[in-house]
Amino acid sequence: MRNNFNVRNFAIVAVICTLTLLFINSCKQEQYTQSTTDDVNITGYLDKYPDQFSLMTQIIKRSGTAGYLGAYGKFTLFTPTNEAITAWLKSNNKTGVDQLTVEEAKNMVKYHLLPDTVATNRFSDGKLAQITLYGQYLQTGVKNEAGVSSYIVNKLAKITQSNVRLGNGIVHVMDHVLIPASLSLAKSIEANPRYTYFTQAFKETGFYDSLNVDGATVIDTTRRFQTVILESDSALKAAGFATYASFKARYSKSGNPKLHSDSLWLYMAYHISTGPTYVPDIISTPAIYTLAPKEVITTKFAGQSVLLNEDEFAGVIEPGVEINRTYSDVTASNGVQHEVKKPFTIKVRVQAPVYWDVADQPELRANPKWRGAAAATIGLYPNNVPLLSGVIYNDLAKVTQGSNYDYVTVPNASRKYNSNDMLNMSVGSSTARLQWFELRTPMLVKGKYKVWICYAANTASVAFQVGFDIGRQNPQTLLNTVDFRQDLSSSGVTSSTAAATDADAKMLTNGFKRYMATTADTQGTLKGLNQINTTGWNLSVGRLAGVIDVQTTDRHWLRLTLLAGGGNTSTTWLDMIHFIPVDAEQGWPRFSTQGVVFQKP
Repeated sequence: MRNNFNVRNFAIVAVICTLTLLFINSCKQEQYTQSTTDDVNITGYLDKYPDQFSLMTQIIKRSGTAGYLGAYGKFTLFTPTNEAITAWLKSNNKTGVDQLTVEEAKNMVKYHLLPDTVATNRFSDGKLAQITLYGQYLQTGVKNEAGVSSYIVNKLAKITQSNVRLGNGIVHVMDHVLIPASLSLAKSIEANPRYTYFTQAFKETGFYDSLNVDGATVIDTTRRFQTVILESDSALKAAGFATYASFKARYSKSGNPKLHSDSLWLYMAYHISTGPTYVPDIISTPAIYTLAPKEVITTKFAGQSVLLNEDEFAGVIEPGVEINRTYSDVTASNGVQHEVKKPFTIKVRVQAPVYWDVADQPELRANPKWRGAAAATIGLYPNNVPLLSGVIYNDLAKVTQGSNYDYVTVPNASRKYNSNDMLNMSVGSSTARLQWFELRTPMLVKGKYKVWICYAANTASVAFQVGFDIGRQNPQTLLNTVDFRQDLSSSGVTSSTAAATDADAKMLTNGFKRYMATTADTQGTLKGLNQINTTGWNLSVGRLAGVIDVQTTDRHWLRLTLLAGGGNTSTTWLDMIHFIPVDAEQGWPRFSTQGVVFQKP
């Protein structure tokens, strides 16, 4: 699963981090030691303090890695104290390090060692980016006890001294020995009585075998680690499945659950994804790509709840399912497992047109100025922070240089906008302006769509190339140039022929359309405001960018990249984007400044 870090993700993580810091700063914080020593290597540091680390030194020597850790390089060692190692040995019925086999000592060192220097400022709430030499990830987080905040590793070991910088790396001191996961995902799930339904279903569909592997031996590196989202027996029983047989009967329609077309196989595949995805990873990514072909799970962070498949589709909120944090982030030897509070399955949807007003963004909708009665402007980069999580700019520094990135709701005598608002983007060849920006689309059902960019024409604007999911899975570049300097007369229809009965058909043939209702259009007792062939008739433009092939039902990204034009301040006026199935009506409906949708007569 790809995990590109974009502005939307940054905004979510920034909110989480801010809340975490506010909570931590409200308490008495532990003052972590950050020191630099004259020791040239990690082993030298451990030798220097035998009262704390003599047992770790013995383990390192027994493992045969003393020379390795004594060499120059970049390492991070999470070292337990003597007290922690003594407790660990006792729990394993051993009285001394000499009772460890060489392999046991070697594995212990490898699980506590990263092949990079990782200070606490690089800790994340979740798994560390670097994998241990043992081949499993470590989890880090912050825990508050009695007003004191401490870094915690694997939800167990408290870091008591951190960031000891040495000639060949960093040492963090802990009060517990870290224990690697010994069970595979399949064995871990099978061993838990909460998941007898899923255990049986995994066996019958064949996924048990693929989840019961040693990650280090898997040739396909994309399957070395996997993530499983589980539903407990109690959750399935609450949903009406009194027995496993009833659950299987509901979903297995072919009689052979191993068939990839069988709905039980698809159900289980939809609960598995590649890569080790911990809860913080889920929060920071817009979707989880599952083993069910071209099917994704969407993610949402609401308050303190992590929700899956809670989407807005066709203007309706579809409730999702919440991750049960108590039974999640459970590490196995080849991945991680989570639990949800209710069952969920693949959503079956029919492809439908999406008429998207780009100014309808959640952050704008929450502002009193949004679509207010009076003319208003909302800056898209207030206080040097991006306002919209659904917009990515190619260079934020350029956005801060001016105030020409705005939401605007201003009545205009000649140019008409749907619901009387639009986004104003300052794009141009000047080094002070953007060269591209991206917008995150509404939910699009799998299928092919014609993409129409709806804008207000201005001769001082620029021309764009439109791209779909650029830099992501299945990127596509659309064929037509969308030139915001062109008005509807570029279609070959002139002021004198704009009222002709064949004018709209001619526009569509040449990749243009009227998307705003004209004075000849009616919806009930209302009439459109756009003149048919007088001043301003041609300035509200729908331009066909091309066709996209949406492979996964999800929200995607549409990029507008500068192709030509200097671009003056405040001249890129974007109103709507239409995603219309290729075989559907392209010229209707039309829209109005009142927010009324005008259907085809």
